[in-house]
Amino acid sequence: MIVFENIKWKNFLSTGQQGIEVELNKDNTTLIVGHNGAGKSTILDALCFGLFNKPFREIKKDQLINSINLGGTEISIEFSIAQNKYKVIRGIKPNIFEIYCNDVLINQDASNVDYQNMLEQNILKCNYRAFCQVVILGSSS
Repeated sequence: MIVFENIKWKNFLSTGQQGIEVELNKDNTTLIVGHNGAGKSTILDALCFGLFNKPFREIKKDQLINSINLGGTEISIEFSIAQNKYKVIRGIKPNIFEIYCNDVLINQDASNVDYQNMLEQNILKCNYRAFCQVVILGSSS
């Protein structure tokens, strides 16, 4: 079972350099509610993009970058599976993709595609489509 602990992002969509951090493990389940434009979908986009290099909504990668800062986009997701704690960091301008297991960087010798497949198949044990259907219940889908 995946237990999401927190997610942080900066220079992502309308979020600036200051960044935002959301704790996801205060309770067993997390329900995100708010008014239109409050950032609910941004959380889902950041989570999906951080894990799968693809946002939850149909947004092009170039449009994910904050239009004022034009770079420095970074998403960090911390989660645990069994006794292992993982951290995935993904960024745009500069491109970053790092996976840590118990604070140790997992070998990046493979291509980004192989590194992504390793994350999905060996760690998360699900792909983007399954994740969106099982883990995320967005009102748009």
